[in-house]
Amino acid sequence: MFYQCSKCKRRWQYPLAECPYCLIPLDKVEAKTARVIGAVKVAIPTLLHPNVPYYVLVLQDEADNMWGYKTEKEYKIGDEFSVDTITDKNAVAVWRIKYESGEAAAKALELIGGAEVNAASKIVILPTVVAPTHAYFRDNTSPEFMSAILQLLLDRGAKAENIVVAAQSFGDVPVAMMAQKTGLIAAGAKFGVSALDLAGAEFVPTGQFQIAKPVMEADLVIDLAIEKMGKASACENLFQVLKKENYLGQKYLSSEADILARLEPMLKNTVAIGEAEFVQRSNKLTTFMGLVLASRSVRNLDRIFNEIAKSFKLPDLIKDIDPVSIPVAGRTIKEVQYQAEVF
Repeated sequence: MFYQCSKCKRRWQYPLAECPYCLIPLDKVEAKTARVIGAVKVAIPTLLHPNVPYYVLVLQDEADNMWGYKTEKEYKIGDEFSVDTITDKNAVAVWRIKYESGEAAAKALELIGGAEVNAASKIVILPTVVAPTHAYFRDNTSPEFMSAILQLLLDRGAKAENIVVAAQSFGDVPVAMMAQKTGLIAAGAKFGVSALDLAGAEFVPTGQFQIAKPVMEADLVIDLAIEKMGKASACENLFQVLKKENYLGQKYLSSEADILARLEPMLKNTVAIGEAEFVQRSNKLTTFMGLVLASRSVRNLDRIFNEIAKSFKLPDLIKDIDPVSIPVAGRTIKEVQYQAEVF
C-alpha cells in the first residue's frame, strides 16, 4: 500500500494524516502487480533472521513504486512477483505488518480466500478478554487491533449496527470490567458497534453443546485472538461461544482438545484472525513480532504461530499437530521465524 496526494501527486510508503504540502487527506493506492528489479542472496544469519540462505528483493509495481521484500524463494531480475492464495480450509496465512495492522489483516484474509461481507451481514467479533489489565500487557486483544478490524469491515460495506463485539468471563472478574480496563469498550463505542456479555445471551442446544444464539445466527464470526507463546489463544477464545455451565461440564467429562474437536465443525461461518504484532512470552513480558495470521482452523493458526515463535512448550490443544502438514500462505515459517521465546 502507498499513500498519494490527489493534488500534488506526491507519494509515501508510510501513512500520513494528510499531505504535508497540500494539507489534504491522502489516497491509498494498492500495488496490483510487481516485478523484481533487484535481488541479493543472504548467507549470514542474524538474531532476527536466523534461517539462511534467504533472498532480499527490490520490487517495483505498475506505478514505479519500490519496496523491499524478504523471501526463501530465489528470483532473478525481471521476474514477475506474486503471492499465491490457498483456499484449503486448513491453510494458515502469515503476513507482516508494515505500518497498518488493518492492511496486513486484509491481506492475510485474502490469502485464505477472503471473508465476504455486505450491508446486511450479521457479524460477531470474539476478542480475547481474559484479564483486567492495560492493553500494553497484551493479555487481551488490543483496542488498536480491534479498531483496525472494525474499520476493515466497515470499509468493505458492513454496517456498524450489524456488528456485535461479544465475550464472556469464565472466572470471577466480570467481562465488562476487563473490557473496560483494556480499552476494548471505548474502541467499539468509537465505531458505534454494540457490546454483548455472552453470559446473558440466549443459548441454543446444539448436540452436546449450548451455543450462544447470536453466534449461531451470524453470517460471519471472527475469532479475534491475541497470540501468546506457549498458548493456544485462538482455540481457547472459541470456548466463549458456549454457556459457562455447559463448558465447565464438558471440561469435567473430557479434555479441551476433545471439546474443540466437536465444537469447531459446528461453527462453519468462523474465521480466526491472530494478532501477533506485540505478543507475550511465557514469562509474561512482551516482544515485537509484527505479524498477523488468519485461518479457518483455530488449531492450525495457533500451531503455526507457536512454530514461528519457537515456543518452548506446546499446549495440549495443539501439540499433536505437525506444522509441516499445514499449508501456509503468504510468508513462509522460515521467513519470519526466530527465537522469540527467551530462557
